[in-house]
Amino acid sequence: MDASETNTGTLSFCMLELSVHGDDVVYVFLYNGVRFFVTVAAKDLEGEGDNLRHFCNLREDPDDPDNMFLFEEWVLGALDGFIREVAPNPAPGSVKIITLLEYFSPSTFAFKLVNNAGHLCAVQECYDPDIHGDITPRTQIVDSLVDFPGSDRIEPEEVILRTTLPPVPIISAACLELCSDELLPEELSDIPKRVRRAGTSEVFFFKGGFKDHGHQRELKILTQIHCSRSFEQPLPTSRLAGLVVWDDDASCLMGFLLEYIEGETLALRAETASLTNKIKWMRQVEATVKQLHQLNVVWGDVKSDNVIINTSGDAVIVDFGGGYTPGFIEKELQQTARGDLMGLDHMAAEMGFDNSSNT
Repeated sequence: MDASETNTGTLSFCMLELSVHGDDVVYVFLYNGVRFFVTVAAKDLEGEGDNLRHFCNLREDPDDPDNMFLFEEWVLGALDGFIREVAPNPAPGSVKIITLLEYFSPSTFAFKLVNNAGHLCAVQECYDPDIHGDITPRTQIVDSLVDFPGSDRIEPEEVILRTTLPPVPIISAACLELCSDELLPEELSDIPKRVRRAGTSEVFFFKGGFKDHGHQRELKILTQIHCSRSFEQPLPTSRLAGLVVWDDDASCLMGFLLEYIEGETLALRAETASLTNKIKWMRQVEATVKQLHQLNVVWGDVKSDNVIINTSGDAVIVDFGGGYTPGFIEKELQQTARGDLMGLDHMAAEMGFDNSSNT
């Protein structure tokens, strides 16, 4: 389905989740700001036609880009009529101001796909977060990890102690707007990053508190850096600027705000930079990592994509979520100081010089 088929405007699309559960697949996406939960079960595709075969191809290798493209077209084709009705393309040139609250509270529809005499058909279901799941970024702020409201149904990683929160402003999600005027039309459904405080020119980088994305680790480290008095000058790292809470529940964290860093990643800048500049940036990154280790902080996902060269031409370390990049370090050294040093060696090698003295 393309823009010319539905309207003269440009559609926006973002996959939010694709998960395989045995013989079933759950596929969640935003289409022009409307959220769709689609469940595909192998048993519902049995019968005439190639529907089951198409589905099995994806399930066997969901990371293959070609498989993913065909799967998306397959699903969207089944939902075509409904999508045209509830999520039409916007009029050309129209830009709507969207808040974080609106983005994460969209109209939501649930479907299951079935085989009807060889034709793939979408059957609408009643959307129920308890059944279909809630993938919005929510972390409950509690006063105790033992007895708190909902403790019988909330996983420990979905809560955070109030006493551990940093001393930064707390802002409601409805008071933060996506910087949509800086986005291409097709990017409007993408998970927000750059946001602006409503009625001001204050711009921040937003990080959502998505489950299993390391936000608690990152918030803990950024809080430690924020509260540290160990160094005369602030560390050249991403810096906390605020916490974002849901408007209907101020004890539920949506995510946090970082000071926005204008610049480009080291990975991008290194493509055209002189050797002198690349050495300068590596030495800056090494110095920052050394200071972090003095605070008992491990960077955790050392790579040039996680370094921003700011407008002053200096290297700033970002992303403390603790991800893992295969090939940079050995798996067992993930989130260790030694792993950080090994990652620095790989960064230097990528930029064309030896840095092996670190390890």
